[in-house]
Amino acid sequence: ESSSSTESGKDQIDDNTTDTKEVTPTTDSNETDSTAKDKEEEDAPIIKLVDYASKAAGAQILEQSHSLEGASNLLTGDKDKYSIAPCEDKRYVVIGLSEDILVKQIKLSNYERYSSRVREFQVLASQEYPTPGDNTEEYWNSIGTYEAQSKSGKQSFDLTEPAWARYLKFRFLSHYGSEHYCTLSQIKVHGSTMLQGFHEQWVESEKKELEQGEEGEQEHE
Repeated sequence: ESSSSTESGKDQIDDNTTDTKEVTPTTDSNETDSTAKDKEEEDAPIIKLVDYASKAAGAQILEQSHSLEGASNLLTGDKDKYSIAPCEDKRYVVIGLSEDILVKQIKLSNYERYSSRVREFQVLASQEYPTPGDNTEEYWNSIGTYEAQSKSGKQSFDLTEPAWARYLKFRFLSHYGSEHYCTLSQIKVHGSTMLQGFHEQWVESEKKELEQGEEGEQEHE
């Protein structure tokens, strides 16, 4: 009897084992898409803008107005250092960029609280420095006059028409505040190198030609 009950129990165990089905875990399609998207974002390259007015990149201060002190601080990015000059004085600085670039964006930063701040400023570009002859102005091309906001921190200014430059002159025309001294912490310049710039201009030209061709085909239809 005991042998018979044992065999019966074994058969029962085998039956239970046979009836057991494997359950394959299912993944929600939305969850899969989300995971794939997250992976793509992780794999996407982080684009870091090059500052061509950085001392570390090779830029340098070539000229400055007589009363402007600490002009070299404009190229370092140290928030505790700044350039300073009496607001009523003529204020300007000439920066030799690290290389010839197609200037697209300019950033000004000011972190000094107890001073007046830049309001309007003009940016001029040149391919030569020092400029030959007595009439130096003809070698400087204005690439825009901009107005900053009355706040501390970083502010960006995009050029409506990107311009080639090796040297930039910044003229500070007006200011916010009633403090005697005006300060500025940093100037950054972003853009494309000559090779990158030519490639971008070629791509843009090809794109325009393609769009014009498509418009012409639609008109014939």
